[in-house]
Amino acid sequence: MPNAKQWLDLTRDNGMSLGLTNTHAMIERLNLDFSNMKVIHVAGSNGKGTACSLMAASLTLSGVSNLMYTSPHVSRIEERFRVNSVPISRQLFDSILEEIHETAQGKDGLRSIVLTFFETTFLIAALCANRTNVEVMIVETGLGGRLDATRCIPADICLLTSISCEHTDILGDTLEQITAEKAAIARPNKPIVVRDMADEGFTKSVLFECENAGDESIGEEKSPAIPYFVSIPGDKNIKDEAEILVKKLFQIMGLSVQYLEQAKDEVRWPARMQLIEKESNLFLLDAAHNPSGLLRVLPELIEKIKTLSPVVDGKQIWTLIFGTSPQKELDEMLSYISQLCDKIQPTKIYLTKPLGGRYPGIETQLLAQYEWPIENILQFENAEKVLQSLYQNSFSSNGLIVSLGSLYLQGNFLKHLGLDSDEELSILPKQS
Repeated sequence: MPNAKQWLDLTRDNGMSLGLTNTHAMIERLNLDFSNMKVIHVAGSNGKGTACSLMAASLTLSGVSNLMYTSPHVSRIEERFRVNSVPISRQLFDSILEEIHETAQGKDGLRSIVLTFFETTFLIAALCANRTNVEVMIVETGLGGRLDATRCIPADICLLTSISCEHTDILGDTLEQITAEKAAIARPNKPIVVRDMADEGFTKSVLFECENAGDESIGEEKSPAIPYFVSIPGDKNIKDEAEILVKKLFQIMGLSVQYLEQAKDEVRWPARMQLIEKESNLFLLDAAHNPSGLLRVLPELIEKIKTLSPVVDGKQIWTLIFGTSPQKELDEMLSYISQLCDKIQPTKIYLTKPLGGRYPGIETQLLAQYEWPIENILQFENAEKVLQSLYQNSFSSNGLIVSLGSLYLQGNFLKHLGLDSDEELSILPKQS
């Protein structure tokens, strides 16, 4: 019989399961109660993590206790569960996992419940929120919304961030179909803040899901949700957009927005436009892991490269590192990488392979076959080997080191840079 940690690892073999039955049954067995906290549920294609971290940081600064559940983790699993902006302790994680493990096994004649890895981690978050008696729980969906495990708990308000065509093999072939799956997090008689995409099909899909809100399979009664569409000016970056959406959400909830601007200035969302100085080098890590996400950060990336990279003989010196997990839209992703390189040509490009994800990273030999805009292409099997190579060079040779692609790749770098402690993974620096 495997112990709790071994059992958690084995849940990875159960793959992905779109459906609420098992998670809902576990919530009932665990007797979880969310009536004494406010629950914020967030779905979307891009900007979910930024919005969640901004909310958590602002609440923490306001003195409002909160738990933020996000996925995947960058360096270690406890990051998925942050209480007051800090990853929970290994001890708390272990004790909660043990309780979930025992409950899933079944006792007193109850059947055992087979859980996926994601379902298990979400249940850890839900039980942790109960145990720590937080005032607000912030929940980021894993995939879609309608059949995502996170849909099983009641929410007081929902947030729908930017939508793009992603996971088309699972969520649908069109923007309207994908929007419908994500907008289905809307709860009966509750508000949902929606990032207006200025698209007629998108709007129709959101309004239809709001009008038909409620999932009777988990005990909800059908009743319309209350949508609030929020327009975002075209000149706003991802953080600005998150601030606008969160401000609207907080105002609807009656939460203070006093610390929102400070939170935006101070929040450190690991691997999202994260600047790091280490070993006389300057790194910029960003987990732009899908084409739409990369496209959105391109302007900010270009500006940071222009601002932070040294200039030698009239040329900006910077190094690109790229590695990714398998994805359907790889050609589109690489075309945006080329756009970046065409704007400001890198001195060299390192291709590598992320470690630790659900699926093995794409082999560098495959990536090297792409028509890169420069000839100086280097291949290394992992982040550690990349760093060993970079450390042999001076800052003037490496310039600004930009790592893009898989979130797990950025986690690999944080680990080898020694930046994976609780303090380093907190989304807020220590307040003096």
